[in-house]
Amino acid sequence: MRIGQRRMRMEDGIVVSVYCLAYNHEQYIRDALEGFVRQKTNFRYEVLVHDDASTDNTPAIIREYAQKYPDIIKPIFQTENQYSKGVKILPEIIHPKSSGRYIAFCEGDDYWCDENKLQRQVDFLEAHQEGYSACVHNTKVLDCRNGETYLKNRSRKDRDLTFRQVVKYGSSEFQASSLMLRREFFNAPKEIRVRSFGDYTLAVHLAFMGKIRYLKETMSVYRMFSAGSWTSRNLGNVSEERFIRTQAETTEFTTKLYRYGREQNIAAWQLDEIKKVNDRNLLQLYVLENGLKGLFSTAERRKMFWHGGAVFIRSSVFQNGISMAAMSKNFHQNRGQRYPSGLRKLLRGGKISICSEKFILLFRTYKTELENYI
Repeated sequence: MRIGQRRMRMEDGIVVSVYCLAYNHEQYIRDALEGFVRQKTNFRYEVLVHDDASTDNTPAIIREYAQKYPDIIKPIFQTENQYSKGVKILPEIIHPKSSGRYIAFCEGDDYWCDENKLQRQVDFLEAHQEGYSACVHNTKVLDCRNGETYLKNRSRKDRDLTFRQVVKYGSSEFQASSLMLRREFFNAPKEIRVRSFGDYTLAVHLAFMGKIRYLKETMSVYRMFSAGSWTSRNLGNVSEERFIRTQAETTEFTTKLYRYGREQNIAAWQLDEIKKVNDRNLLQLYVLENGLKGLFSTAERRKMFWHGGAVFIRSSVFQNGISMAAMSKNFHQNRGQRYPSGLRKLLRGGKISICSEKFILLFRTYKTELENYI
């Protein structure tokens, strides 16, 4: 009988450890805890809930559930905030206390909405011991500002995430509350770690280690713009300086990743995918810091441009306050009549996405004219 087909017994020990970070989540933590204890499984699981010295009623709610479900909820309470001290809570505090051979995640302001979530993911990973490093699923995004919801991923079928998708988009292909991974793959190599991009780093590391399976079922809810969350503190309030710093950190990660890939002698096609993303990031950083002038001034940047795509369109505001809409209008008015309607439409509306394959194809066709414009 294959490992993935065996029937698990409750006395087999902890199969899944769930990592939950909580801080001032009294409005939301009960939903998260309910989602944990309602799971229906044929195996044992534990939920390690780390409260980082909350100043509201979050600790009391966690204690309530820990007393009611002592075999599942295992709290860790801090008297001083560890995140503000630079402590890496997941690897340094929670992970050493866990024992599951699979690890799942859910922050205190998110929650699971399917009682069979853990069972489905464990069933898949047990049945596919070779080749798969992790399993994810679809997530409903809840905008706390207006109550609107939408699905994180439009895919309506089970599939494997490609290496290219993960390297290009990171964890944007899935939300952290959907992730289950094999314990041995929890720690990414130090050579590619960047503090600000933990989710991205982990996603790429998992793609290196094996395939990531995507399940079409929507089994978790991600609250965006919840009170005190990263999105509520940062999105919509990003200064130019911060935007540049974030791009610099992203570029640092992909540069490290490319160097690591070369050192590890990974497959040529994988290294090529990483190089495309790294070239894209290097050019984005160049444009944010220097504007459009000189974009094609060196052979190296020209090569990077065609390798990484039309990335200078990344920012909505360029040096000297030139907006995308203004640039599109100017370009169309001065040169638009020379170009096919498809390109005129893209430029007129300013709707040019990063590495749009259609745009890149058109862009390469009219490279000389654009260089003259710039």
